[in-house]
Amino acid sequence: MNDRGIRQRVLILALLPLILVSAGLSWYFIQARYDEMERSLEERALALAGQLAKSCELALFSGDVDTLGQIARPLYRAEDIQAVTIADADGKTLLNVGESRGFQDLRVHQAMVVARDDTAILVISPVLQRFLDIGDAALPTDNISLGYVALEVSRHATRQRQQAMLVTGLLITGLGLTLAGLLAWRLGQDIVRPLRRLTQAVEQIGEGDLNVRVQVDSGGEFAVLEKGVNHMAAELKASYDTLQEKIRAATARLSWQATHDGLTGLLNRNGFDESLRQAWDEVGSGVGIRHCLVYLDLDQFKVVNDTSGHQAGDELLRQLAVRMRQTLRGSDVVARLGGDEFGVLLSHCDVATGEALAEKLRRIIEEFRFRWEERIYQVGASIGLVEIDPLWPDPAQLMSAADAACYAAKDAGRNKVRVYRRGDEDVARRRGEMEWVGRLNLAMEEGRLSLYYQPIVALADPDQPTHYELLLRLAEGDEAVLPMAFIPAAERYQLMPQLDRWVIEHALGQCTEGLLALPDNGSVLGINLSGASLSDARFQSFIRDILGRHAHLAGRLCFEITETAAMSNLDTVLQLIQDLKGLGCHFALDDFGSGLSSFAYLQNLAVDYIKIDGAFVRDMVRDPVDAAMVEAIAKVAHIMGIRTVAEYVEDEATLAALKDLGVDYAQGNLFALPRPIATLRQMMAG
Repeated sequence: MNDRGIRQRVLILALLPLILVSAGLSWYFIQARYDEMERSLEERALALAGQLAKSCELALFSGDVDTLGQIARPLYRAEDIQAVTIADADGKTLLNVGESRGFQDLRVHQAMVVARDDTAILVISPVLQRFLDIGDAALPTDNISLGYVALEVSRHATRQRQQAMLVTGLLITGLGLTLAGLLAWRLGQDIVRPLRRLTQAVEQIGEGDLNVRVQVDSGGEFAVLEKGVNHMAAELKASYDTLQEKIRAATARLSWQATHDGLTGLLNRNGFDESLRQAWDEVGSGVGIRHCLVYLDLDQFKVVNDTSGHQAGDELLRQLAVRMRQTLRGSDVVARLGGDEFGVLLSHCDVATGEALAEKLRRIIEEFRFRWEERIYQVGASIGLVEIDPLWPDPAQLMSAADAACYAAKDAGRNKVRVYRRGDEDVARRRGEMEWVGRLNLAMEEGRLSLYYQPIVALADPDQPTHYELLLRLAEGDEAVLPMAFIPAAERYQLMPQLDRWVIEHALGQCTEGLLALPDNGSVLGINLSGASLSDARFQSFIRDILGRHAHLAGRLCFEITETAAMSNLDTVLQLIQDLKGLGCHFALDDFGSGLSSFAYLQNLAVDYIKIDGAFVRDMVRDPVDAAMVEAIAKVAHIMGIRTVAEYVEDEATLAALKDLGVDYAQGNLFALPRPIATLRQMMAG
């Protein structure tokens, strides 16, 4: 019944018990009536046979067959008597009226039904001589059987009455069941109609139609259900509307956040890129349309962050964003590109107008005084401007040119406006450095960086061990690009910690076994560290961690730090030197002499080697001032117990001069050109 509807179930539940009860009762009463009719027929037949037997007593006693016929024939004429048979005491038939089927033995002791079939019953009764009348006295005598009478009584009339009764009973039962079915159907309708409405409403709600309502016209539990469904639909509709409103608001917020900066409310990089592309398309498709792109970077913003914290820096950015929007025209677009960098799109603007607006921006920022917790800060802005004309191949080139012009303004002294013009060498150099950023990242991803080495030879004592400096190379095609081509870009765009990390990991990975194979005679492997790495807390954690895991190699490593980097990050460098020397590492101060206060800082740095700047070494034979500088550095270093290394030794005359001055080590192409580190590994292993 699981697949039946409610109406069918109601009808079945209402009618099935009624049908079963009606059928049982009808069968019971019909069967009882049938039995009663059969008994009535038998009783009548027996009564007729008894009466006939009494009537035939004298005739049988006297043997008067004619009288027997007169008695039997009227009885035969009755509608349900098919045959009358009278026999003598021996059972011999004396009289047969009607179509008797005949019986072999009619002798019985009492009236009884001796046979029956579907059409008739046979009743036989003995004819007894019960009394003898003599005069006025009746003398008893034994019952003597004078003969027998037999009646064949038709069952046809009884059958008809039974059939009529059956038909009547079935009609009454059918009528009762019909009435019950109608009542059950009506009851089912009363149940199914509200349930159908409820079901349809629930289906519509399930399909998303939350405006559907059920008419409340039922009573009892159905009214409760109808009101409940309506209330549920109303609540769902209200919740759905609220949710949709929240979704629309969230979608709008996400859409806004995707193109806007959460701090300042300005466009972000994505939104600005889209606006720039639209402006570029307009210039390419229209005649005489010009726009200008401005790239703005704040000067001295780091001072605010470092002094008063990032919260102060964020507030400064918010206030400057408001001032910039107020300064520019309504059609101009301002965006925060990241950190303290902003982009401005000046619509329908030539170079002269754009430069005037950019200068106005610079002046507004310069004149702004930011107050925070009783401190007053002043910042500036270095601005690069480029005109958007049809000659630009894509928006990315435009942004690159504006960025390069901005950093050219920084190089020129900061807080300036620099207009990009084709052929500008400073801007072209800056753009070249910017392009190196992508090339370096790609090279690291593709594994195209490699290590070279160059020996550092002892001059005074040939038995002193040879040291080696690791040098970085970039493979592009069949050529190995020298560091001087990409290091300036890496330093300017904060890639040096990443490069230094790569060098240390690969140096330890490629040289570990070879270094351990060498005798511990003081030979060290030089690895350069940049100033950006020294000031990077994450890099410092990295180098402490990796050397802690390779402590057995620490004594074979010498980290080279440039003098300018050491002076710029003195406190950090002092702490790092102290920590790593505690593990056994050596330190060298590279490019010594290039700074203005070299000797003043030297006594504060616990270095093992001083590498004399190659600018003094290269021309010391021909320039007495350079020779004097090399001599002074060597003398001071010896007094302090620090060994010296001369770089860029290219000829024998320079080598001889260095030996005369007592320089300890020399490095340069005179001894060997830089070679792939695989050669050093082979030498260590062999």
